[in-house]
Amino acid sequence: MTNMIQAREASGGPPYVSTSFASIGGRPTVDVDVPICAVLIFVYLVGAIANMSIFRLNRRKGHKFLMSWAMFGFCMSRVGTHVLRLALATRPNNARLYIAALIFTNIGVLVIYMVLLLLTLRVFRATHPKLGWNRPLGKTFTVSYFLLLGALLLVIAFTILSFYTLNPTLRTVALWIQRAAILYLMIFNVMSLVLLLLSLLLPRAPDNENFGTGSMGSKLIVLGVALFFCIFIAGFRTGTAWSAARPASNPAWYDSKAAFYVILFGFEIIIVYLFLFTRFDRMFWVPNGSHKPGDYSQTDFDSLTARKTSEQEKASEQDKASEQDKASEQDKASEQDRASEQDKASQQDKASEQDEASVQNKV
Repeated sequence: MTNMIQAREASGGPPYVSTSFASIGGRPTVDVDVPICAVLIFVYLVGAIANMSIFRLNRRKGHKFLMSWAMFGFCMSRVGTHVLRLALATRPNNARLYIAALIFTNIGVLVIYMVLLLLTLRVFRATHPKLGWNRPLGKTFTVSYFLLLGALLLVIAFTILSFYTLNPTLRTVALWIQRAAILYLMIFNVMSLVLLLLSLLLPRAPDNENFGTGSMGSKLIVLGVALFFCIFIAGFRTGTAWSAARPASNPAWYDSKAAFYVILFGFEIIIVYLFLFTRFDRMFWVPNGSHKPGDYSQTDFDSLTARKTSEQEKASEQDKASEQDKASEQDKASEQDRASEQDKASQQDKASEQDEASVQNKV
């Protein structure tokens, strides 16, 4: 989201959309943007399907990992983003479509920001349990999530407002509120980086623990790579938001389509598939209800999976045994019914023979 207010001019609205100032990615065109958006829709859709499939498979095994569900939601929001941008390429004069595409472009990445903070917090709590499970620290991060939600709402509200007013005072206020919100998003990502560095540089506590699958070193590497791209995205957004608008005839390098698609979406895709290929649903899993030092290591992921598999096998065996017992009972009942019918038939035959003999005697 860059230069949203400075790049506005009256265009017969409301809403008022400028064509005199450059914006990141420029106006989408059929020749360039439609093929790119189609490919990105496919890539994000595959990521969404993979994350949801993993989430459902894990849930059947009793392995609860909501961040796979969150990544599914993120990928679907990005599918929506590129559908809107693709539609805008075919309807370039639709101002409301332009606003919707702009909002979706800027709010979807917040899911990745939140997931990364949760993962780095888990690593910090495992390497430094006393510090990581400190109650004031936990409350600080809770507040940070509420502030993130507030920043999101402010960005959406004042983005819409900036398109529906020509009042210069309101535009200026909206510009600085949006800039402040984007700056907070950058700070939010820096919090994740600080936790990762503390986990890496501080001497590990004697009571440190591991969780999920893989070593702690592998977890630090995965988070380090993901945070590099995530902070690059946040820094790019912050820098462009605080830059003055450039005329459409002389755009900056960061207004190009290459910067738009590679930095904002290409880096996101790397994070999505990094998590998928490293099976972060296993690597960063912790037992449900963990709330104090030692909880992360109280249940091993492999033992949990083995126990659940064993329970399922036992349940399956019990079901089979129950079905066999029912079949056996049904067979016994059927045999008894047959024997009863045979007895009845035999009695009827005897009675018939007696009646015939009686008739003959009378004759």
